Order: sequence, then structure tokens, then C-alpha cells
Amino acid sequence: MAKKIDFTLLFIVCILSLLGLINFFSVSIGESLKNAKFPLWYFFLFVIKVTFLGAVAFIAGFLLSKNFNDHKKIFFLGFYVLYLSLLLLLFFPWLTVEEATSKRWLNLGFITIQPAELIKPFVILFFIYFLNNFKKNPISHRLTIFILFLLVISVPILLQPALSNLMIIIAPLVVIFFKSLSRWQETFYSFITLLLFIVLIISLSLLWSYRLERALAFFSKGEVYEEKFFQVWQTMLAVSEGGFWGKGLGLSEAKKNNIPQIMTDSIFAIYAAEFGFLGSLILIILFLLLIWRIISLGQNAGSTIKEYFSLGVASWLLLQFFLHISSNIGLFIPTGVILPFFSYGASGQIAIYFSLGIISGFRR
Repeated sequence: MAKKIDFTLLFIVCILSLLGLINFFSVSIGESLKNAKFPLWYFFLFVIKVTFLGAVAFIAGFLLSKNFNDHKKIFFLGFYVLYLSLLLLLFFPWLTVEEATSKRWLNLGFITIQPAELIKPFVILFFIYFLNNFKKNPISHRLTIFILFLLVISVPILLQPALSNLMIIIAPLVVIFFKSLSRWQETFYSFITLLLFIVLIISLSLLWSYRLERALAFFSKGEVYEEKFFQVWQTMLAVSEGGFWGKGLGLSEAKKNNIPQIMTDSIFAIYAAEFGFLGSLILIILFLLLIWRIISLGQNAGSTIKEYFSLGVASWLLLQFFLHISSNIGLFIPTGVILPFFSYGASGQIAIYFSLGIISGFRR
């Protein structure tokens, strides 16, 4: 029987992708003129690397959702290849593209990828299959194995360093692990242990002084390390510029203020400036509808593995969406997290489209 795609999920994805294209067109013109002397340069790259390749990834995910459990080898291969790529980033500098204090991009000559982004769906799938093998073990054994698994995943990503990506990778695994528990004693014991683990990871991340400086700048509102607060201040001004109705497409004055990472980390601020509170509210509603549909498809898929995968992807996207927007409106420290469907960042966007393609095939 032919696999049926879920048209509700597909429709929401198409609407969000269209909004992302429209917004990126507006945002990218100035950056294109500045860096390439051609106003549509970054927009063309976005269409090819994000929209087109994202569509290909979505279709690939949908095709793999047929006989889902028979594709373990493909999912495991993706996990192992990308995990080894993370290790290569650390030990083979000539394969990496270095930016600021991080080494997150693997240069393959013909293409540059970010393994910590691409690995997200494969980590979730690998963990679900891994967890199933120990579901009858005592909670102390399962928790120990889970902590060891988190350490194996965390170390190469933390050393890049890429704390925000690491948190987005860990969060779905934690949600899935708690979903698998059946007794409140197990939940309480696991909560305390995992809380201590997360505190340890965050503490270790402060070994990189720029993170501590960024945190101090944020909580002091720029009184300490003022230059580190510049991005937060500029994105807040851009959001406030939009008012209720917005300035209109392409009419934001904030784009002229040299907002850092305007096509990636700060892109929501320009959307809010041009589409206003009303447009931002519509975006949030669309995204919540997407999360609802993902979870709904998982719950009705008739498979624990599919349900856990949908829950993991929903947790990942919800956290990423929250971190991006909250950092743009001054509620959270800038994290370098891209906005799904909107930001320039092919690796992260392709991973999202691929995951949604898989879930679109869960319709019964």
C-alpha cells in the first residue's frame, strides 16, 4: 500500500517556509550588497541551500518513513558518520572552518556542513532504539546507561564549543527518557540525577570565558562588557520598532543598524519589525500548530518508536523556537540558535525538514 503523506503537516510546513522565504528576501538584500555587490546573492543561496535542499530532505524523510523500523541501518549509519565528523572537527583542524572561538563546520571542499546540526534527528532515533534494549532493566541501570550516553554525545559537541546545540540535542532525549518511566519514584530519582548532570555541563561550559562575559553583560544590561550586550539591545529596538502592524516588508530601519548575525541569530527581530506584533503572533500560532500536529501524528501512529521520535522532534523544535525568539526580545542570553524555516543555516534547516518528512509519513 502506498504511503500517505499528512497534508496538514505539509501545509503548515509550506506556509512557514513561504514566510521564511519572504522574510529572508527582505533581510538579505543589504547583506548581499555589502558582501557580494549583488542584491539577491544570499537570497539565491537560501533558495538553493535551504528551500530546495530542505524539500529534498523532506521527501527523503517521507520515503524512509515507509517500513520505518526496517531502516535502522540507515539511521545508525547517519549517526555514526556524523558523530565521527564531530570528532574530526576537534582533531583535524585542516578539515574545519574556524569562526571566532568555535570549530563547528566541516569543510569537505565542495560543501561545508555543521555535523552538530545534522546529527539531531539521528541522535533521537539512535537513542530510542538504544533505550528499547534496556527498558526491562532496573531504573538505576537505565539511568546510568543514559548518563553515559549523554556524556558520549556531549563531550565532542561541548569541546567545539556548541553549548546551545548541545542543550537542544539533550532536551529531546531527556523528554523521551521521562516518557518511558512508569513510576513516580523513577521520575523523581531521574529528575535529581539529570538536574545535577545538566548543572555540571553548564558549569563546564563556563570554562570558555566569552560565555561568562556574555552572561554578565546580559544580566547587567550592558553595564559590564557593554559590547557583548550590543546584539541584545539592537534586536530589542528592532522588535519594538514594529509596533502592532509592523513597518511593512522591506521598510525596517533596524536593518541599517548593523545588527550582528542578522541573517541567522537575529532574524526574528527583523520579522517583528516589518510584520509587527500581529505578524509575530501569527508566526507563533503557526509554529504551535506545527508542534501540535507532530505530537498528534506520533500519538496516533500505533508505534512507541514513532511516538517517541515525534515527541523528541517536537521538543527540539519548541526549544529552538523559544531560545531564538526569547533572545531576540531580551528575555534570554543570545545563543546562536537559528529560527526554523527562517534563518540562513543549511545544516540545521535540512535536519528539520528531514525530521518533518519522516513524521509526515506517520499518518495511518
